[in-house]
Amino acid sequence: MANPDAAPPLRADARRNRDAILTAAREVFASDGLSAPLDRIAKLADVGRATLYRRFPTREDLVRAIFQDNIEELQAIANELGDAPEAFWLILEAAVQQQRDNLGLVELFTRPPAPSASPSVGLADVRLPWSELIAGPLERAQRAGVVRPDLDPSDTGALLLMMGAMSSAVRYRDDADDRITRTLTLLRDALDPTGGPRELVPAGLA
Repeated sequence: MANPDAAPPLRADARRNRDAILTAAREVFASDGLSAPLDRIAKLADVGRATLYRRFPTREDLVRAIFQDNIEELQAIANELGDAPEAFWLILEAAVQQQRDNLGLVELFTRPPAPSASPSVGLADVRLPWSELIAGPLERAQRAGVVRPDLDPSDTGALLLMMGAMSSAVRYRDDADDRITRTLTLLRDALDPTGGPRELVPAGLA
């Protein structure tokens, strides 16, 4: 039986416009952060301002849609990996890569909360979806003994905060990918109770 509360499916042209707007928003927010002018997004998406605001009435609606798409992308990875103990690490690495590719996502994770009189998208909007996504893979990894048993899903949100800040700090360096990989390896060693240290990529120069 159809869900009476479900949103009606978009027409093909409306879907194309939505996808074009989200693709453009990802690019603009990635380069210029969440405060980038929305007119720039509309121009890059080749749609009018009215079309952009009809689909996304506020900047917050647009940011939430991008984050929801990211969560769905991570959920697809989780579904593909199934019950594999390694799924926890691969999902975490994919989330870090999303941050690496999008300055706006890093800003969403790391900026301070907005005043109550000025509601905005912030950490509170992303904490619950992420915790719900990672809880199952984390539990399976812990049962397999490859992640320390006292790690909580909320702790993984803090790890993403840390990695997001680190990704933002090195994003313009030639060795940014190596530095992120090295930090992820150190993080995995810190959380894995089963063995000795893994081989690190070269540290490079500070």
